Amino acid sequence: MPKVKFLLVMLGAVWLAGCTPEYNWRELSVAQDRAVVMFPSRVQTEQRKLQVKGIDLAFSLTSAAVDQSVFSVGYAPLSPSLEPVQLEQLVQAFVTALAARVGQALTTPALAGELFELESVVAGQPSRLLGKVLIHRGMLIQVVVSGPKKSLSKEHAVEFMRSLVLR
Repeated sequence: MPKVKFLLVMLGAVWLAGCTPEYNWRELSVAQDRAVVMFPSRVQTEQRKLQVKGIDLAFSLTSAAVDQSVFSVGYAPLSPSLEPVQLEQLVQAFVTALAARVGQALTTPALAGELFELESVVAGQPSRLLGKVLIHRGMLIQVVVSGPKKSLSKEHAVEFMRSLVLR
C-alpha cells in the first residue's frame, strides 16, 4: 500500500510540474512612472521615433504576449508647448489607427479617453481588441489588448484594461 501512495504522489507531482500557468500576472510601472499596469507575462519594451499630426514623438511600447494575444501599453512624453487642440488630434490619430487596424469606425467614448472594444476577423478568426487612449500628466498613453476570441477571454482582456492605475 505505501508503494501505491508513493506512486500516486509521484504521478501527481509530475502532472503538476507539467502544468504552467499561461497567465502569470505581474505589476509594472510604465509611462515614466505615471501609470501602473498588470501584465500577464514577461514584458519587452521597444522605442521608436514617430511623427503624428506633425508632432515628433519618442514612442515606447511595453508589451507581453500570451498565446496569440498581445497586451501592450504605448506611451510618449509630450511637449508642454502643445495646444489642447493638438492633444485632441493626437488622441484621435491613435484611436483612428487602432480602429482602422480592424476595419471599424471611431466611437465617441474612444475619443474621450474611455475604454472601447472593437471586434473583427483576423486570419479567419473572430478577434477582439480593447483599448484606451488618453493624455495624463504630459504623457500620451495607449493601452491595448488584442487577440483571437478563442484564446483571449473577455475576462482576461478586461482584467488587463482595468488594472491601469494612473499616478
